Amino acid sequence: RNAGDTAFGLKPQSSFAFVGEQAPVRTLAHWEAAHRNVLADEPQLRSIIDNELLYGLRLLEDNQILNGNGTGENLLGVLQTPNIQTYNWSSGFFGGSASPGKTDTKADALRRAATLSFLAYYEPSGIVMHPNDWEDIELGKDQNGQYLVAVSVAMGGEPRVWRMPVVDTPAIAEGTALVGAFGTGAQLYDREQASIRISEQHADFFTRNAIVVLAEQRIALAVKRPEAFVKVTFNNAPTSN
Repeated sequence: RNAGDTAFGLKPQSSFAFVGEQAPVRTLAHWEAAHRNVLADEPQLRSIIDNELLYGLRLLEDNQILNGNGTGENLLGVLQTPNIQTYNWSSGFFGGSASPGKTDTKADALRRAATLSFLAYYEPSGIVMHPNDWEDIELGKDQNGQYLVAVSVAMGGEPRVWRMPVVDTPAIAEGTALVGAFGTGAQLYDREQASIRISEQHADFFTRNAIVVLAEQRIALAVKRPEAFVKVTFNNAPTSN
């Protein structure tokens, strides 16, 4: 008998289907007017750039990654990408032997959405939700007045629910959350990092001693695995059982 028949068995092979897609590079920009005198005051100019312009650009980037409609200079955001999964809390578990007559909470809805991502063979790596919705979950208590979500307020513990980190941002609409495998299901391409340009050639700014400070960057977003993301709609779900 040939020893190679048992010692050198064939290994299982994975099959991937590759489909060509385009992820156009978009320019995101945010500008602010300032007095020309700030050019002579470096700390004040730096404050405008760091605390206002770049912060505003980051907020714009968050909104585009989530909600961009893909037209013009808009990204095609995750929530607008075709074929992402959806979960509505009202279609979840009601009653049952464990908790008869009780409806799912917002936290329950997030866990059920995570299951949908797992069933698509992608482990969810995070949750994005509106601050008001996250507040409802953090402040939810049981019948004894104990908080249901254990967060170390004094030590500044990392916001987590069901083992997943939570990002609360006004960039997502209240009543909506996004659960998904962010590191695997989508990729952000940073074509040009944020840059700053200054000019007085805008409308009548020259005669008004005003300048324009412009911050812009060029990025592209590719949602490679739409099924790795689940859009959750809360519909005013209760916050605790």
